[in-house]
This record gives sequence, C-alpha cells and structure tokens, in this order.
Amino acid sequence: MVNTPEQFVQAQKLTFDTFQAVALKSFEAFEKLAELNLQAMKSSLEESADQMRGLMSAKDIKVVGDWSVNGLQPAADKMGAYAKHVYDIASETGGEIARLVEKQMAEGQKQFTASIDAMAKSAPAGSEGIVTLMKSAVSAANTAFDQVQKATKQAVEAAEANLTAATKATRPATRKAA
Repeated sequence: MVNTPEQFVQAQKLTFDTFQAVALKSFEAFEKLAELNLQAMKSSLEESADQMRGLMSAKDIKVVGDWSVNGLQPAADKMGAYAKHVYDIASETGGEIARLVEKQMAEGQKQFTASIDAMAKSAPAGSEGIVTLMKSAVSAANTAFDQVQKATKQAVEAAEANLTAATKATRPATRKAA
C-alpha cells in the first residue's frame, strides 16, 4: 500500500528496475542472435566456397550428382541446429523476462492486498460486504492469473516437444531423399 511519498517513490523505483532488467535481457538476447547469425553467415560462406571449389574440380557429371545428393543431409542438420539455437535463445530470454515480470506482479499483488486490508480496518460499519467482495475479486483474479501462467507453461513445453520431434523427423526424411 502506498501511504507516503517515500512508498510511492520506492514502488516507482521497483517498477523502473524491473523495466531496466527486462530491457537488458532483451538486448542480451539480441546480441546472442546477432552473434549466432554472424557465425552462421561465416560458416555458410566458407562452406559455399569449398563446395564451389569441389564442383569446379569435378571431372564427370556423376561426381556432381553424388555431391548434390550427399549435401542435403548436412544442410538439413545445420538448419535444424540453427533453428534450435534461435529457439533456445528466445526461450531462455522469455523465461528470464517472465520471472522478472512475475516478481513485479507478486509485489503489486502484495501491495494491493495490503491496501484492501488497510481499507477494511478503516471502513465504516456495514461495509464488510463490499470489502469481502473486493477480497473475493482479488482472489479470483489471482487464481485466473495462475491458470494462465500454467497454460502458457504447458504451451511452451508442447512447442519444445514439437520442435524436438520435428528436428528428429527431418533427419530420416532427408536421408531417404538422398
């Protein structure tokens, strides 16, 4: 509950600190993605140059055909690994930001509950029903928020499982094509 200017300033400071932490985590994720992309581009350029040298030195068409078929699997594996790295960075960042926001939300809920309790103590006689209604509404909102968090966590876990399954399924399909 915010009763004094000092408490208000403290609440604003906590909000600012959370915002700052979220901004820094987002920037860290951007840096990781930029580094991953630079590594992928460098690797791709080197591999392309090696492949072109190999094609230019091929003496017959069968070698060229074998090279193109045999090049499919490594490319698919690399794309899968790249997608997994991007997903890991996004997932890690999202989890860290979610923890920061949850902490801020918990603090806000605690302050709001304290405000209701303080209001209940100083409320005039006969207003107990309104106070009970407010407490009930806060409790229902907290329950709904918890359910949304659980559903989101389950959706993220399902997405992770699907990504893993898709990555595993790509390898045999690419081998068959080769």
